[in-house]
Amino acid sequence: MSNEKRQAIVTTTIHVPKLLEKYVKNLSFYGHHEITFIVIGDQRTPSAAEKFCKDLDQKSEHHIIYFSVERQEEYLRQFPKFKDFLPWNCIQRRNVGMLYAYENDFDVITTIDDDNIVTNDDFLGNPGHGMTGKITQIIGIESSSGWFNPCSLLEEKNHQIFYHRGHPLSQRGNDEHEFITKCKVKGKIAVNAGLWLDDPDIDAITRMNFPICVTGMKTEIDGNIALMPGTWAPFNSQNTSLAREVIPAYFLSPHVGRYDDIWASYIIKRIADHLNHLISYGHPLVRQTRNEHDLFKDLDQEIMGMELTDQFCDFLRNVELSGQSYYECYYEIIQHLDDFLKINDQKMKKYQAALSNFLKGMKVWNELFEAL
Repeated sequence: MSNEKRQAIVTTTIHVPKLLEKYVKNLSFYGHHEITFIVIGDQRTPSAAEKFCKDLDQKSEHHIIYFSVERQEEYLRQFPKFKDFLPWNCIQRRNVGMLYAYENDFDVITTIDDDNIVTNDDFLGNPGHGMTGKITQIIGIESSSGWFNPCSLLEEKNHQIFYHRGHPLSQRGNDEHEFITKCKVKGKIAVNAGLWLDDPDIDAITRMNFPICVTGMKTEIDGNIALMPGTWAPFNSQNTSLAREVIPAYFLSPHVGRYDDIWASYIIKRIADHLNHLISYGHPLVRQTRNEHDLFKDLDQEIMGMELTDQFCDFLRNVELSGQSYYECYYEIIQHLDDFLKINDQKMKKYQAALSNFLKGMKVWNELFEAL
């Protein structure tokens, strides 16, 4: 019997997902067989998307499962609270795909966006997503500030310094005064965050100020790096792989704008530190040909996160955990967060409705896994 981990790749789309043709070719070329793609449609997804996925499934050795609106409705009938909580026409429908992958015992779940174009490198190889869920020796990064900017691993066309979307504003511009220590560390990779070529995942303010174009990894970077306990960084939900055990603590909230994956990543980082797991960054790179965005709308969706991320991360760093799994620790965070959000703070009062829904969603997600 093969010891190879069962892998699923999850994406949402409002287009016909033609980029998947390159992924299936890449996987077969590098010897990754019978990988399952879970494609989550939405109310705006053209009907041709379903036919495309069925045709690709028939002519490929891989499995392409398309979740139409009707199929999602049928699947989520067994989870009525979650079905009622998750709105349509939002990228957070990705949660449906991750839930399905978890329920069907996939060991590693990789999420991509429908504008992440695979390169000619091994997408599920090592270093990269092939490390996820495994005990690996890797270079660990420890920062004197307690923060690390993953985008510092990338070479920018004009040598601009830039930061990952969701990196706290308070921690930007301190690079010259930051002391970074590197060491070899061995541990379980709970999450691997692949990075990007061309158009990276940065916030709207950065995009408004100057264009950023990534040409590759810096030449001195050999392989991937991992964050040591106490050194934090965000990761997103595109080109990111997660070990199955992480999913019960990884909920993408539709009520915190473009910080859905960012705040989820900080929760995972806190639990990973507690469980002595590692989060790695670097390969595989994808080429992001970014879908059309309204930058002012993006900015509006980022304001709350920009204002509250420092407080949110301070809360997480100081919360006491005793659980022995991501599910147990997520439950503990929910209990503490309930009290934290009652603090008489003007900034939190300003976003009371959004924060209340954020916590409600965490509770709904947590309840799903009681039975699973």
